[in-house]
Amino acid sequence: MRTKLGWLIVGLCVVVVGCGDGASVSDGGGGAPAVERTRKVLLIGIDGVRPDALQVAVTPNLDGLIAGGAVSYAAQTVTPSSSGPGWSTMLTGVLPEKHEVLTNLFLHPAFDAHPPVTTRIEAAQSELVTASIVHWDPINLFILTDADVDRQLPTDAEVAAEAAALLRDGDPDFLFLHFDEVDGTGHAIGFSPDIPEYLERIAITDGHIGTVLDALRGRPTIDEEDWLILSSTDHGGLGVSHGGITTAEQTIYVLVSGGGAASGTIEPAPSIADVAATALQWLEIEIDPAWDLDGTPVGLR
Repeated sequence: MRTKLGWLIVGLCVVVVGCGDGASVSDGGGGAPAVERTRKVLLIGIDGVRPDALQVAVTPNLDGLIAGGAVSYAAQTVTPSSSGPGWSTMLTGVLPEKHEVLTNLFLHPAFDAHPPVTTRIEAAQSELVTASIVHWDPINLFILTDADVDRQLPTDAEVAAEAAALLRDGDPDFLFLHFDEVDGTGHAIGFSPDIPEYLERIAITDGHIGTVLDALRGRPTIDEEDWLILSSTDHGGLGVSHGGITTAEQTIYVLVSGGGAASGTIEPAPSIADVAATALQWLEIEIDPAWDLDGTPVGLR
């Protein structure tokens, strides 16, 4: 079980990502005007993570983000609790009855009427660079089809390496990452905090997240940037499956860190649909009521 002291120690490593109210930093008291910092978003998606398992797995990098932000281990995904509906809801901010993705087949998605966050960003501020680096191909093939940078890679390690390279050599304003191997272990062995292999895969994924965060903190422009880091999952699991309405399948986590994140527990427990709205608000993209989003911004000051 992680300790409060452990959270504090690893949290100190995250402070460089964001400070203050997330909008600006001063010159250190010399009287010069505050310097506006560029707002950016990193959204880390980890497929198939049960929050009760996340809380006992060895995850120093996620612990550090939690120490520097707000979290809910009681957030809720959609029905059916499958990847297609889950990622579609997270990335559009609307529920399945609107985006019409009810399975992993994406037969008749209504993304023209309810577009994903990358489309919203491009429409509002076309100069912003959007990127999506995923392990599960359908996310880029069907949902985030208009990201400026899109990569589909066969392993989580390659997702992390590609993301780190982009953060070192590129300049993304919105970066979505999808890690898939926790879900694969759940399907092979079981989704449960009682299964060591499942916990170990969460720990390995946390190491990949560390690779990404190291690259982010090493950016030469980091002092001019204000990153909001979001992380969540599409569903939980029961036995070796998911898709149903049990608590183990429906309950997920939502993490908001850095930038202007609040601290402590997000109350009331958020929905997976809140993630897109939170990203848009941080990027100062006005949410039009005509979009009819089901999500609202959460975890911000």
